[in-house]
Amino acid sequence: MSLSSGLDYYDVLGVGRNAPGDEIKRAFHKLALKYHPDRNKSPGAEGKFKAAAEAYAILSDPEKRRKYDAQGSEGIAKQYKQEDIFNRGTFRDVSTEFGFDVDDVFGRMFGGSFTLVRKRPGTRRGRDLEAQVEITREQAASGTVLEVTLPRISRCNKCGGSGVEPGSRLLLCPKCKGTGRIGHEVAPNFGQVVVTCDRCSGRGEVAEAQCKACSGNGTEERRVKLQVKVPPGTGNGDQLVVRKQGDDGQHGGQPGDLYVTVKVKPRLR
Repeated sequence: MSLSSGLDYYDVLGVGRNAPGDEIKRAFHKLALKYHPDRNKSPGAEGKFKAAAEAYAILSDPEKRRKYDAQGSEGIAKQYKQEDIFNRGTFRDVSTEFGFDVDDVFGRMFGGSFTLVRKRPGTRRGRDLEAQVEITREQAASGTVLEVTLPRISRCNKCGGSGVEPGSRLLLCPKCKGTGRIGHEVAPNFGQVVVTCDRCSGRGEVAEAQCKACSGNGTEERRVKLQVKVPPGTGNGDQLVVRKQGDDGQHGGQPGDLYVTVKVKPRLR
């Protein structure tokens, strides 16, 4: 992926030229959720996702932002290399705060044209869930609390999410020797691609004996009832976010979020 020429990064993110850093971060988060190719299959979504990532990479860095304000995108392209702009450090904070997988962001931006070195993840964030509720116009106006029942991946009660049979222990992964990564030669003189170890899924450790209840996954599916607060003034098609009520992550990873789409019943004549 090369830098885009002529992009107005402020316009891409939909923020003013004097926007503070937290506003820029929120704008990127909103666009990344909207155009992430796993969530949006429409033509052009991936291009908008990449443009938003590029804009965030520039505007979230005070020095690069000053250069851009003074010289535009052409000046940025002349002064910085691709690896100076797109580095994991740029996206690590926003990835942690909003639950993105920083390696997934890089994979989306660079695809097969970039040698992606995946760092050991240790734990993996749980999947976001989606649900839909239907409310009356009166409930939409005054607000209400609803109960939503849905299947959810939760931590295993027996092993507490570790994936290890009680009384057993974790051992050093024999395939990656605890690094969580495996190197593969792509071609002579081309270099090495480093990928997540498929034996331990990047954990660096394997169970001496896997939990029998969850087969070592650390999670199990249960039907749960969740309370969803619908604020006054909610409109038809609005989406509510219930933080950390998505699937639990594997091996103690953070849970995902629950996205609830609201449908308002039409008034009966």
